[in-house]
Amino acid sequence: MGGEPTLSDEQENELLRKCWYTHDARWFMSVAQEFGLEAANRLNKRTCRALGEAEMRRLIKALGIAAPTDMRELVRVVKTAFRLFTPPPLMELEVRMIDDRSWEGWMKSCFIHDNVVKAGIGPFYVCAAIDRIQGWHEALGLPLAEEPPDSHCPKIEGRECRHVLTIR
Repeated sequence: MGGEPTLSDEQENELLRKCWYTHDARWFMSVAQEFGLEAANRLNKRTCRALGEAEMRRLIKALGIAAPTDMRELVRVVKTAFRLFTPPPLMELEVRMIDDRSWEGWMKSCFIHDNVVKAGIGPFYVCAAIDRIQGWHEALGLPLAEEPPDSHCPKIEGRECRHVLTIR
C-alpha cells in the first residue's frame, strides 16, 4: 500500500457528519445518565440553539453572501443549511415559503426521531431541532416571533412533524 489511505470528498463529509452526530447522541445520553432526562433536554435545547447560531454564521461567511433580507432569500439559505448539515438520508424534508414573514418545514423522516426511538427515550425526549433553527434565525438577525415551545417529537405521537416559523 503506497501513501496514505484516502477517501473521496463525499466519504469524508459523511464520516465527519456521522462522527459528529454520534458525539451529539453520546453527549446527550451521558448528561441524561448523570443528571436525568430533564437536565439533558434543557441543556440540549440550549446547546442546539448556540450551535445553530455558530453554524449559520459560518455558512453565510463560507458562501460569501449577506444575511437574507426577505423571505425568499431566507428560505434559500435555510434549504442550503439543511442540505449541508442534515442531508438525506439524515433528514427528508420540504421547506416552503408561506408569506413574507413565515416559512414551513415538514420533516418527512428524521434521524433524531429514529435515534431516540432506538435509544428507548422517545416519549421523554424534548426535540431541540427547532432550537437549532431558532439559532439560525438569530444569527441572521431575523429572530422568530415566538419562542419555540418545549415539545416532544410529534412523530413519536403518530403525528406529522410540520412547523410554521414566523419572523418578528
